[in-house]
Amino acid sequence: MNYKDAILKLFKNLAHPAGIIGTIVALIIPILIYLLGSPKGSHKDIIRQLDLNLPFGLFWLQLILGIVLFCVLNKDFREWIKGILPEKSISIMALVFAVAVSIFAGTQIEARHRVQSDESVFMSVAQNMYYNHISGTCNQGDFDQNQLNCHANSNSFKTKGLSFLYYLGMPLFGNNLRWIFTAEFVMLPLSFLLMFLAIVAWTRQPLLAFLASLLMALQPTVLFQFRAMSVEPLYIFLSALSLLVFKWAYDRNTIRHWTLLALILAFFAQTRQETIFCIFAFILFALPKLLDKKDAKAPTFFVVFSIFSVPVLLTISYFQGFGFQGGEFEAHGHFFEDLAKNWDVMTMKIGDNGELRNPFLSYFNYLFVIGAIYLVFRAINDARKSDFTYLKILSFLLLYHVQTYVILENVSGDFSIEINQRYSLVMLPTMAFVAALPITHMIQYFATPMNSKEQNAKGAFAGILIAAIIFTGWTFHYKQDFNKNIMYNRNHLTIEEYEILGWLKEQPKADRFFIYGRPWHFIGYGISSIHYDEARKMSNAKMKKLIDKYKGEVYYIRGLDCWDSHTYHKKAVEHRIATTCDVFEREMDMTGVKNILITNNYWVQIAKFNGRKNYSPENIISTSEIEIIPDDSTKSKAAALRINYKLNEKGTAVANWTLTITLNDQPLTIKKYQFGEYSKDINIEGLQPGFNQIRFIVQDLATKSKLADISKFHFEKANGVVALTEIPIVSHQQEWGQMHKNESIEGNKLTVNGQLYANGIGTHASSTTVFDIDKKYSRFRLSAGLDDESLCSEGVAVEVLGDGKSLVKTPFFKNGVLHKVEADVAGVQKLTIKSMPQKSINCSHVDIINPVLIP
Repeated sequence: MNYKDAILKLFKNLAHPAGIIGTIVALIIPILIYLLGSPKGSHKDIIRQLDLNLPFGLFWLQLILGIVLFCVLNKDFREWIKGILPEKSISIMALVFAVAVSIFAGTQIEARHRVQSDESVFMSVAQNMYYNHISGTCNQGDFDQNQLNCHANSNSFKTKGLSFLYYLGMPLFGNNLRWIFTAEFVMLPLSFLLMFLAIVAWTRQPLLAFLASLLMALQPTVLFQFRAMSVEPLYIFLSALSLLVFKWAYDRNTIRHWTLLALILAFFAQTRQETIFCIFAFILFALPKLLDKKDAKAPTFFVVFSIFSVPVLLTISYFQGFGFQGGEFEAHGHFFEDLAKNWDVMTMKIGDNGELRNPFLSYFNYLFVIGAIYLVFRAINDARKSDFTYLKILSFLLLYHVQTYVILENVSGDFSIEINQRYSLVMLPTMAFVAALPITHMIQYFATPMNSKEQNAKGAFAGILIAAIIFTGWTFHYKQDFNKNIMYNRNHLTIEEYEILGWLKEQPKADRFFIYGRPWHFIGYGISSIHYDEARKMSNAKMKKLIDKYKGEVYYIRGLDCWDSHTYHKKAVEHRIATTCDVFEREMDMTGVKNILITNNYWVQIAKFNGRKNYSPENIISTSEIEIIPDDSTKSKAAALRINYKLNEKGTAVANWTLTITLNDQPLTIKKYQFGEYSKDINIEGLQPGFNQIRFIVQDLATKSKLADISKFHFEKANGVVALTEIPIVSHQQEWGQMHKNESIEGNKLTVNGQLYANGIGTHASSTTVFDIDKKYSRFRLSAGLDDESLCSEGVAVEVLGDGKSLVKTPFFKNGVLHKVEADVAGVQKLTIKSMPQKSINCSHVDIINPVLIP
């Protein structure tokens, strides 16, 4: 029978009522879900609700059906597995090496997160499943009397299969999900042995199966991920299980076997969104068996798989068009570029001290290339002899790895971003199989005596054993690098969580509540947590109730998200939120507990949260208006500014307080805070022309917090200095709102980084303001910043031009920064101030502070 006739026969065997209806139903489900989730459609909320509420019940039904079917087929499975098991020596060898690699990983690699936020999402979803039967991420919430009260649920763009498995273990092991490190580690030897059995079942080459499984398990990135909480270990486990059950169903060819496989493949699809694409390889190669006659096998398989794939289909549909990666490499259009970069990362030379610089072993990648060439050659050569075994293997692998293309195209799949290196686990089992092919066949070839068709089984076994010992020893000799966590020790966010959890272990057992930038991290461990913004919305009474409920065990954490761009990977997704933390710290009363240095760039700071400050800075220090003291020639006393201030607090609370007084950011006085009234004179000759800022700062050295920061301004008019706000505006334009003099764009007091300013211009980028200064001035000075009333700007720059020529330009700045600039304006007629957004104009509330013209 030729191929055309064979294909026609398959379609004829599908052309019966059950086959037609089943196929239509199986196709309608994904198509309908995808269309309803269209970004341009009006039904996206339906998908959102289904994505939150449907998967939990569907997973339970899938689990029950799978258990029932396996119990029914249990005897058949035992008989079938006995038929594929290789001789004892090879099986024992596989078991010994699986245990040895697992012992090495368990003793040399610390159990900890390697991809912090992604892994925490799975945990938070599991908590939501356990308490609320919802398959969304609980972003913020509190645990109360065996309930999780979610303040913010969101749809998770992560698939939910791993979270459901965590949920199943929670009744036994508790809601503090640290036990899942052990659960994922147990999958390492199981994955090794399942992969071994699956390859044996399909190829009947046990030595190849053993070496392929070993090569996969010996790769550092695999070992690291099996000691983490990533979904990729589950992916490897389920891919091996799917291949094994696929062969069982292929051999037995009954409706019950194919239904069980459909259930397993549907759950396999819940590991990563992209995994759904590798399922087509299984389906295509199953068709000759599914459609060998007109019966219910094919429609049942299609419908079961389609129905139980709904959770991942909902996730894909809801997030279609969503940008999963930002930074230097956006998603889409970088596939070949990323492949080249990934090859460089995976074959990076070791350091000068012999240390691994990444969690990959270069030899493995070169063996894969050799194996790929060998497989292609073998497939073509054998096909000419009418042996299509290796051509089928090659075809299956190519179809299977459509998902690899989707992964690298759907996100920024650049392995120089350390957290992306886990994507390699999707490819590593195949790479290990392909790499093992030429090695195994070469050993078997040389183990076969000359002029003999009988293979020397003992010789081949010995050769594979020697190769296995060499490869294993090579991985094990990097023991110190595994201890140091090599590349993953650069992931600042995982280190941050590791240190926070380490601090928690040192504390007495108690219910605690955390205020943090990524609350779902704590939710995942069964610890109540909310975001800074949520805490700021609380009333004073609600804050007190919270602190009383947790008996004072409420903590604020200033973490990575609160720091500047130097701590931030240029290819990462999120934007820093330093100003949110700064505003929170200005408003709240906190006592410093722990400072942990993560890198030279930032600290994790833990503080006990005491509620909103119940005192105002004015109650700590009160200042009167600045006095001008004229010169007194009789006493040889120069003219001065006199500042009068009063320190109002006393008692033990002020023991660690200090007062700092500055003039134009230069210190005048640093002393211990002490109750009383004081005055200080400042020589006028030491003042700068124009605006002079006198700043009073009270700090608590014990809590490392600023209690008061008050400024007074004096305008020194010497020699005809003029504030720019006194000069008429020739023209002005801006993209949003109306300009305000001496107020922000929204009509509030000019405020930058908590400091109030009385003089300036409030505008909105992009803007252009032109003044006629009539060539009267030589210097121009101003400060520029983003007003605190808006905290989401992506950055703004301010430029000063004289008669159209650029005189000075600030770098792009974000909230919390005040840039001081000065320009030479001698001979300038038209002075222009421009503000330019770095990206979008959103939230770009620009304040031009204390602008002054100096003759």
